[in-house]
Amino acid sequence: MKKTYSYPAVQILQSGNAQPLVLLAAKATEIDQWAGIPQKLRVTVDEENTELLGFQRDDDPDRIDQIAHFYSNANNVLQNPLLCAVRKAVGQEVTFIPNDGVPVGNTLVGTLEISVTDRSKLNFESLFKETREFLEERLPELAERKLCEQLVTKLRAKINGPDDVDSLDLDETEPVPLEEALTEQSHIAEFWDAIAAREQLLRELGGATEGDEFLGFSRHVLEEYLSPVILVDGQHRLLGAIQAAKNALERDDNRFARAEELLAAQTNPDPDKIQFELITEKARTLPISLLLDERPEEHVFQFVVVNQKATPVRAALLGTIISTSLAENELDSITERLENAGVPLRSSMAITYLAKNDNSPFAGLVTRGLLGDGTEKLPWSVVGQIVGIFRDLRGAKYFHDPKIDYADIWKRRILDNSAICADWNSCDAKSAFDYWQQADGPWRNVFVAFWSAVRDTLGDRTNKYAPNYWGQPRSSNLFNKPSLLTLATDFFAYLVESKQPINSVESVASIVADWLIDVKTDYFARDWKLSGVKKDSTGIRRQWSYLWFSHRRDPKGLPPIVSYSRIYKSV
Repeated sequence: MKKTYSYPAVQILQSGNAQPLVLLAAKATEIDQWAGIPQKLRVTVDEENTELLGFQRDDDPDRIDQIAHFYSNANNVLQNPLLCAVRKAVGQEVTFIPNDGVPVGNTLVGTLEISVTDRSKLNFESLFKETREFLEERLPELAERKLCEQLVTKLRAKINGPDDVDSLDLDETEPVPLEEALTEQSHIAEFWDAIAAREQLLRELGGATEGDEFLGFSRHVLEEYLSPVILVDGQHRLLGAIQAAKNALERDDNRFARAEELLAAQTNPDPDKIQFELITEKARTLPISLLLDERPEEHVFQFVVVNQKATPVRAALLGTIISTSLAENELDSITERLENAGVPLRSSMAITYLAKNDNSPFAGLVTRGLLGDGTEKLPWSVVGQIVGIFRDLRGAKYFHDPKIDYADIWKRRILDNSAICADWNSCDAKSAFDYWQQADGPWRNVFVAFWSAVRDTLGDRTNKYAPNYWGQPRSSNLFNKPSLLTLATDFFAYLVESKQPINSVESVASIVADWLIDVKTDYFARDWKLSGVKKDSTGIRRQWSYLWFSHRRDPKGLPPIVSYSRIYKSV
């Protein structure tokens, strides 16, 4: 059963190549019926978070309350329209019907019709089936994908009880291969796996399940995902307006009398519909800008650009958004556009790759811009600086003596002689450096190999209380901004000093061994007595940089402990 909403509207073509925009206005409560918010959905078997689905920010209850309070004053107006887009081709569920008459320039006046399927009576199996089919429509090759029997088995054990679950690895999906870690081809496939597995289990159960949630998926989330319109930007304004309407109804002493009027007017009264009508009467009418473009990559592009230019999305969240919202072919079409718009997409993709892939020594140890990231992970911006040194071959400067960029020198003098880039001519690259810094170029495997060797030589992976623990930047002497950037810089300084090319990924470990040949491997393993010391202060960064610089060149003994808490003074 479908319900159709109709609104007076104006269609605008901004340019000959752009998709049409439709400007309209609707009650906040009605918008909520046909516009889905691409929520941050954490799909898990146990209580731990996995990847997210959707690109909106996490709901901020305080922000929603603030907007609801703002809307409680009838004189207050927010001019910003909600930004929406269609989910399917125009004419399927969303249709603009122009009025008779002559267009004015690139503007048409008409009516927008939005048809919404009532899925409230569908069982969970049908909801999962529709969601799976929608994913297959978006990415047709998924229709040929085989059901992940291992996941079905894990989820079946979850249904059967804790005794079956205890013996299983409860991660929902298999580790993503290194070369696939960033492409949404894998993320959409994982999401398809999660949907198809639950559909299969519900089929086994005869479609029967209690409640409004099944193995991490709520009915509300699935219905939002299948809505005909997607809310690209403005979730807090919409939710705040709905909350304001509910608050206004609660304050209305006449609400019970009005409810009785509505009851009396209906032959078969439905309490939920009456409640909806009561709230709708109090709801604000909000302006909407609807993009008639069903492509997911365009939705993400609009969200990122709008938020990056107004209230910027944190770099960490940007990387998460991009890597979990788009398929690889969808990503390709907006990469240049986002970069040209000043959004650092490529670096965000690179960091996301290294922050989540199991083969990376930084996997699971980097903030991702999500609620609950905690303070014991390495800041996204720090990993971005380290990635920049390796990928862009720029920024390898000692804190205590920042005049020379050793990565840049190595690029200019030695990169072209490195056999690892010897095939750049046959790889559609413009130069050895262009080949080196491609998304999956040699830099990435060199980065992983280098930091894996550093971690295994100088760090401790098992004892989180060890001073050289590979993790917890607040307490670790090694796993923090000053130390990691100093080590990256010193490595490139060594490559320059020794005129050392990188001929293969396999050679990196031996190059690191030569670089650290006489260094005391317990350099970071002592208690540096840093109580009250701010590691990232300018003086401390310079001091640690100088101490390592001196030790690596003359490693006859370790620096005195007291020297690590002293402010650097140039010599």
